[in-house]
Parts: sequence; C-alpha cells; structure tokens
Amino acid sequence: MPISDETMKRIIAEYGGFELSDAELELVKPELENYLTELQNLRDLDLSDVMSARLLRPADGGGEADA
Repeated sequence: MPISDETMKRIIAEYGGFELSDAELELVKPELENYLTELQNLRDLDLSDVMSARLLRPADGGGEADA
C-alpha cells in the first residue's frame, strides 16, 4: 500500500513527531508500507469459524471451598 511523502509528513506533524528529511523518509517508507500491508492481511482473515475467546470462561475456583 503506497503512501506519499506528503501524507507521511502530515501524519508525523499531526502526531508531533520528529521532522524527517527526504532521505530519512525513504528509509522509513518501506517499513511503514510493510506494516500497512500486514495490517490489511489481518483485516482480510476469515475468522467466521473461530470461536471468540471472550465467550470462554475459565473456572475461577469460586464454586466449592478448597479443603
């Protein structure tokens, strides 16, 4: 997922980040693009057959007193 230098500079400024030179942006850009690609891969996962862990409740030991 390509991202322009101008967009990166606006995001950095909005979050109060360090001002980067064009050379520094070129070093950061591939890592950011890889991150965004992996994020999209996670969004595309089909988890419809996976039971949510929030539905599972482990035994808390509160039922019977331990002897």
